[in-house]
Amino acid sequence: MSLEENVIDFCNAIEAAAINLKQRIAERHGITKEETKPAAVSEDNFNLKYAEYTSEKLGTFEVAEEKGNSLEKWTNAFNVLKQANATISERYHGESYVHSYWLYNERIYRQKLKK
Repeated sequence: MSLEENVIDFCNAIEAAAINLKQRIAERHGITKEETKPAAVSEDNFNLKYAEYTSEKLGTFEVAEEKGNSLEKWTNAFNVLKQANATISERYHGESYVHSYWLYNERIYRQKLKK
């Protein structure tokens, strides 16, 4: 991994930690308004290797596992979703995201957002 990639991963980790800190401060002070939600991290944080699946309920979605992905990239993406409490019913995404993301059984799931 190049120095630039390491610096980017480090910056992404700092960004995720800052978001988590802002959420904890807001919770501690009872600030729960929608506009106080932190901005989502860049979708580039979720550039992992995914396998495509289809189900009747969900339609087409993708799953990434720790095995087969860079440990640093996987850990960063996983931590962002864990800190955001991303679940299938409370998916993580930003305004310009192409996909929504969530965690289930120690895997990262994603699905294209509907326009």
